[in-house]
Amino acid sequence: MKKTNNIFNLNGLRCPDTMLFLRNKLRSIKIGEKILITSDDITINKEIKFLCNFSNYILLKSETSKIPFSYTIKKII
Repeated sequence: MKKTNNIFNLNGLRCPDTMLFLRNKLRSIKIGEKILITSDDITINKEIKFLCNFSNYILLKSETSKIPFSYTIKKII
């Protein structure tokens, strides 16, 4: 598997700031790129799933068993 191109640390931020910063970051990546997101916000799991279901991103991997949570997302369009 190809290594993740970007790492984005959202630790210490709380919703809605986590999603605001994440959406801005996702706009800057290219199609096909992956981003590893880390966050200690307990609401981000639901928000990331919602974002991927209704946007141009695929949730490739999530680790939610311990804090900080981590998610790998790929931009598809």
